Amino acid sequence: MDTQTALTTRTTALQLADLGALVAEWLAYERTFNQAAPATVDTYAKGLQAFAAWLQENNPDGGTVTASTVVTFRNDLHGPEGARRYSVATVNARLVAVRRFYAFLVNTDRIPFSPAATVKGLKRANSRTSHKRDALTNGEVLGVLDTCDTGTLAGTRDLAMLTLFAFCGVRTIELQRADVGDLRTRGDRLTLDVQGKGHTEKDAFVVLPRDQEAPVRAWLTQRRAFAKHGKAAPLFVSLSRRNRGQRLSLRGIRGMVKDHYHEAGVVGDAKTTHSLRHSAITSAIRGGASPMQVQAMARHSSFDTTLGYFHETGRVDNPAEDAIAYDAA
Repeated sequence: MDTQTALTTRTTALQLADLGALVAEWLAYERTFNQAAPATVDTYAKGLQAFAAWLQENNPDGGTVTASTVVTFRNDLHGPEGARRYSVATVNARLVAVRRFYAFLVNTDRIPFSPAATVKGLKRANSRTSHKRDALTNGEVLGVLDTCDTGTLAGTRDLAMLTLFAFCGVRTIELQRADVGDLRTRGDRLTLDVQGKGHTEKDAFVVLPRDQEAPVRAWLTQRRAFAKHGKAAPLFVSLSRRNRGQRLSLRGIRGMVKDHYHEAGVVGDAKTTHSLRHSAITSAIRGGASPMQVQAMARHSSFDTTLGYFHETGRVDNPAEDAIAYDAA
């Protein structure tokens, strides 16, 4: 049986009658394995419900779901200019749910490949000029780092994590999934292999600035005190009595960052854990890094995303408004 025939046969078996059970299994996977936040799981569920309802209306016979099917679903949600049904953000959120659902089916050997993998989201009209999260100021970043008491185990661990956020621009999920063996040297530089956004394998890496290696190495020394310290052991572990030595959860990482923000006096709803990544990218741009260097560091799949940071930074640092002058004749 060739691949296309297998896709047709196996995908057809996953139509509406089985969709509910498969979605429930997938959402449970997102909650437990990926430790997705409750709000994220709820968004995924709504997206799949919308897709199932659309299939019921537009594909009632249970025909094969292809990339063209998913594109039509995306376009139907948005509609032509002047007749839009849902915002770009809503459409993209639902498309993400569909992509992740089919990726789960591939990873669990239900289908050979995802019909949604190559379908891109819609672009926001202002995608190059705004971010949902604010970067921290230089003083705020330094203040947050200074709140770590390296005379304690928790302070040593927290400083290592905050260093990777602020100087390497790692994502929260990348840090949470990092293993001890992901720290390695390339040439004479210390690097961390990371699992790229939307990928199932660690296919990229970040480079530690030479003067920021010490906090990470200090944690590695302390990390050896735990029973599980081999290459496949989690790099960052919980220090709580209940989960001591286990992989630190996403919630635990976010809570750690929030505590240090509070101690450093960092306020604002738009300043979150992701703000440290935003700060790292912005600081690299202001420090003279080229767009291609920044894209490599940030692991952006789209160059437009990287250029958006340059546009936003330049708009603030060198605004045209500063050139306005009204000289008396």
